[in-house]
Amino acid sequence: MKNISNEVLKKIKDNNIKPKPRWYFITKNYFIWSIFAISVILGSFAFSMVLFIIKQLDWDIYHYIGDSFLKTVFISLPYLWLIFLILFTGVAYYNFIHTKRGYRFKFISILLISLIISIILGTGLYFNGFSERLENVFLEKIPYYNRLVYSCEKQWMQPKRGLLAGTIIETELPENNFILMDLDNNRWKIEASKVIWKGKIAPATGLKIKLIGKLIDDNNFKAMEIRPWQQGQRRFMMGENQ
Repeated sequence: MKNISNEVLKKIKDNNIKPKPRWYFITKNYFIWSIFAISVILGSFAFSMVLFIIKQLDWDIYHYIGDSFLKTVFISLPYLWLIFLILFTGVAYYNFIHTKRGYRFKFISILLISLIISIILGTGLYFNGFSERLENVFLEKIPYYNRLVYSCEKQWMQPKRGLLAGTIIETELPENNFILMDLDNNRWKIEASKVIWKGKIAPATGLKIKLIGKLIDDNNFKAMEIRPWQQGQRRFMMGENQ
């Protein structure tokens, strides 16, 4: 034992090894905890976006377009944000095990702790409206973001499959027909003589809606069911009384 101690001391002396000061380890520990906290917070952002995208989609329309529910789920999942959630959870785990006492915890325990914290914070952010604001920022600032996620806009802009969305711009047409400006700024004449209006709404200029029906030709669409763009949308919209 004495020989080993002597060898270690000799090696320290020969290589001029100096012990690191206490503040170095304290700073390192705080830094690792900071990265862990940032990773969990970013994970909560990702989860709030997952929740927002899933919540805004209409999951009951799969049978209108001939898809199975499982196929609809597979197409609609927000994979981009799920990847970010997994990534940030992984970074949080990596930093946690490098904290002073992180090695004492099991792999699954650390992952669950990180994930649960992200889910709780992310849920709070979602109900606070943060995820919707973040979505609008990404749509405005990041090119091609809308191509990376399966949004409500993408779900409803499928006129060939009987789905259309937009804003009513003219209502004074015969047989309750009206003119719609879709989400891509294309004009449509909507045949609505036998349509079912859902959500306690009525035709009004400025009303943003979703339509289920049948494509007649390039600019004509026969509606069978019309829903408000958002749940709880007011019946009397901008311009209705004009």
